[in-house]
Amino acid sequence: MTPGMVKSSDGTRLDRQIAFVIGAIIFGLLLRNVARDLLPGDSGEFQFAAWRWGLAHATGYPLYLLVGGLWQRLWSVLAISPAFALNALSAVFASITVALLYLLGNRWLPGPPVVRRLAAGLAAAMFAANPTLRSQSLAAEVYTLHALFVVAILLAAQRLAEPGDVVADATGRRFTRRLVTLALLLGLAFTHHATTLLLIPPLLIYFWLASRPPYVRAWHVRKGLWAALAFLLPQLLYLYIPLRGGPDASPWYHQRLGDGTLALYTNTWQSFVRFISGQSISVGFSGVDQAYANTQTAILLWARHFEWPGLLLMGAGVVVLVRMRAWPILGLTVSYLVLHQFFNLFYAIGDIFVYYIPLYLVACIWIGFGAAGIGTAFRVDPVRAGGAGEEAEGGAPGLQRLAPVLLVVLFWLPLQLWTQYTPLMERVQTESSIARANWEAILAAQPPDDAILVSNDRNEIVPLFYLQAVEGRGLGHTGLFPLIAPDARFADIGATVQTALDAGDGQPVYLIKAMPDLRTRFALRPHTVPLVEITGAAAATPPTVRVDQVYGPLRLLGYDWARTADQVQIDLHWQVDAALPADYTTTVQLFDDAGNKLAQDDRQAGGDYYPTSHWKPGETLLDRHMVDLPSGGAPVQLLVGMYAGPLAVLLAPPLELPFPPPN
Repeated sequence: MTPGMVKSSDGTRLDRQIAFVIGAIIFGLLLRNVARDLLPGDSGEFQFAAWRWGLAHATGYPLYLLVGGLWQRLWSVLAISPAFALNALSAVFASITVALLYLLGNRWLPGPPVVRRLAAGLAAAMFAANPTLRSQSLAAEVYTLHALFVVAILLAAQRLAEPGDVVADATGRRFTRRLVTLALLLGLAFTHHATTLLLIPPLLIYFWLASRPPYVRAWHVRKGLWAALAFLLPQLLYLYIPLRGGPDASPWYHQRLGDGTLALYTNTWQSFVRFISGQSISVGFSGVDQAYANTQTAILLWARHFEWPGLLLMGAGVVVLVRMRAWPILGLTVSYLVLHQFFNLFYAIGDIFVYYIPLYLVACIWIGFGAAGIGTAFRVDPVRAGGAGEEAEGGAPGLQRLAPVLLVVLFWLPLQLWTQYTPLMERVQTESSIARANWEAILAAQPPDDAILVSNDRNEIVPLFYLQAVEGRGLGHTGLFPLIAPDARFADIGATVQTALDAGDGQPVYLIKAMPDLRTRFALRPHTVPLVEITGAAAATPPTVRVDQVYGPLRLLGYDWARTADQVQIDLHWQVDAALPADYTTTVQLFDDAGNKLAQDDRQAGGDYYPTSHWKPGETLLDRHMVDLPSGGAPVQLLVGMYAGPLAVLLAPPLELPFPPPN
């Protein structure tokens, strides 16, 4: 048996019992903050996709959807909603992960049983308190299952790398069974999340350093074939995607749009490859400059998740590994952390913070080694063949008695981390309540049965599909949002609304919330709150005052105006001749006959929802300004211009126009 491992069946049984208790406690703590209802975003998408055994977004996650759908149906017998059930499943995966991390620590860490168990418990507690893991444990998400696979793979690798067993059973079934188990776990994990590939090179380093001669003797073609089959067999789960990608299983992937269908997935080989590779959602990689800029985010994430005491413990853990000469564990953890961190810097995805969870897992393993070093006063023997070491003989008896106390004190770190982020974790239930309340209000506003409902935010539309797929409500509505499909028709909110008007073939189009800035592009008509109806183009009629002057990439066709006693409303009609390079602010200024400025109104053209960077050649847009006039003011000249940036760089020289216009 490798030094530092649990040495008796009683100890092994006790550690399993401790792991079970740890997992149960963590699950109970997490369950308090698990979202109770439907959610926006990816979580909401998984909630209804799993229930229908249909498709979620790329890369598909077939294993998660199959397991999740079965889990939802098991709990539906007890009248537990599918939304809550799937949210709670993330907490289950996280709790099991923490329990397995404790067991892994017991196998790897040095020291007597008390020190080893306390150090392993600290590593598990730090991971349980990690705010990113914790946030992903409260909603339907895929990342806690991925973390579970990573820990399970490390445990399987440790079992396979036990040098005594390899030597004694070099040609027997035990080695083959453990090899096949590891390959099967890798295959299942890869089916679930493609970043599993980043773990394979570190595992090869681990095995190479752990016991090269025994593995050379243990290896032969038959074992390799069994391992390859075990890895490849789970890939058949990807057949789930074409089998469940049709309108019956995944209706939101095949929504009505006028006389046709907006098909987000088609059963072709090209679509399948694009889907499982993430190309269908425009996943890509950043350049070197952006990756370098991302290092600031990485530093901030590490500091926020561990703070200085945790970072120091991580460093102490690396020192312990070096003193133990535990080169296999060191090679595995260092190479995996560096490789995954490098990947995270270049991977261009909005929620990259969740991709740090496996890195935080490695950090918690190092924290466990650091704690074990403190518990043994850093008196550890070098290991044999890459296992864990034991404490060296000797040392001060008083220090040995004090070590458990010091380790117990270190549990203040995860406790403080847990307490610090608890208010943030409580927001997920608020988010769930808001999503439910918003959509109850939308349906209560009674949009027409065939209405196209539009938002600028995907997260806000997703609950509609849950209501349709799970609760059977709002079945006739089409839900659209920017980037629902990776083409120009849905490039932004303006393009999305225009597509709904053009392709909807008479379907009424409604915004699900007030977006007043869209009046730049569209005519808005209030409906029952919160709905706003889109009735057509904003600039549907020619301006009352024609100007027809070129202004940089724009042309001012003219303007409408109306005056009250102390205010003038001026609506500029812009025609876009070429794309604008930035978001510009329009300035409208009025002057009297002596050239004195009477009033001015500056505001971002198009506002937040349709700024000038979204304006497209060929569009005619309405730019409204309300100019407050001083009492008795008599303007005779109108100045119109656009500028951008803190230095107010002009798009072009301002236009000077007579005002009021001559009859």
